[in-house]
Amino acid sequence: MTDFLRSLDIVTSFTLWLDNSALSLWVISNPYLWPALESVHFLGLSLLIGTVGLFDLRLLGFARNIEPKTLHRLVPLGVLGYGINAVTGALFFVGDTGQYVYNAAFHFKMLFMLLTGINVAVFYLTIYRRVEGVEAEGHPPTLAKLIGGLSLLLWLGVITCGRLLTFYRP
Repeated sequence: MTDFLRSLDIVTSFTLWLDNSALSLWVISNPYLWPALESVHFLGLSLLIGTVGLFDLRLLGFARNIEPKTLHRLVPLGVLGYGINAVTGALFFVGDTGQYVYNAAFHFKMLFMLLTGINVAVFYLTIYRRVEGVEAEGHPPTLAKLIGGLSLLLWLGVITCGRLLTFYRP
């Protein structure tokens, strides 16, 4: 129990320090910054889901007239979207730590993001080379279909928890 209380003290100290940082004060004191960040965050999400989601759907058998390697060329745009969301998300966190640190929706969002990262690693370490060789009208291997479906479900979890953040404030 003592270790748990110490960890709470560390979290509290960290959030107090972050809340009083120049970056936090800049984020919360600028009335136009938060709405601008929301818009940019949405654009990043659109890039991410629009490209990675499309690739995942192809893995599941949709749009079979397109070769997976052709759609895979769009994945760097999804990575760009992820980067945009990482930066804007970090600024949201810095701007209002209390909304995130003690919010179960945020914890689940981070869990889904971690699982998504693991899913991506499994894809590239196990089956990507075989998917790259699938021709138009071809069927990806079953493992690729499972990974693509899981990817879509995990990203849906990230998006859902992101929306729930504003409804479940600690």
